[in-house]
Formats: sequence, C-alpha cells, structure tokens
Amino acid sequence: MFEQFSRITKALGSANRLQLLELLAQGERSVETLARLTGMSVANTSRHLQQLRIAGMVHSRKEGLYVHYQISGGGV
Repeated sequence: MFEQFSRITKALGSANRLQLLELLAQGERSVETLARLTGMSVANTSRHLQQLRIAGMVHSRKEGLYVHYQISGGGV
C-alpha cells in the first residue's frame, strides 16, 4: 500500500505530468498530440506518461505506430 502511495505522489509531483493528466481528462490522446499540446518532445512526453502508467493513473493502447493514452478511471 505504501509503495502505491509513493508511486502516486511521485506521479503528481511534476507540473508536466499534471498538465498531461488535465489534457487526458478531456479525452484519449496520442503521445504525439500530447507532446505538441504541451511543447515537450515526444520522448519526454512518453517518459512522463510511463510514470503515470506505473502509478496506475493512465492506461495505453497501441494503434499501428501510435500509442494512445487515457485516464484509468473516474477516481483519477
């Protein structure tokens, strides 16, 4: 339980990750779209999204060459 709390607080400890969560609250988006909207590189965006996924706050699906993310549930 404490490890999960640690993962969540780490995920919420970044302004960039909070911005990504805000954008994903509006609907599913690809990594490339999120990178464009935030002004971050695709690689940096992907790393932030991986942290959110590890914390269980988002989940992803692959469509061809693109990975799409969305919020994991209403509690997030």
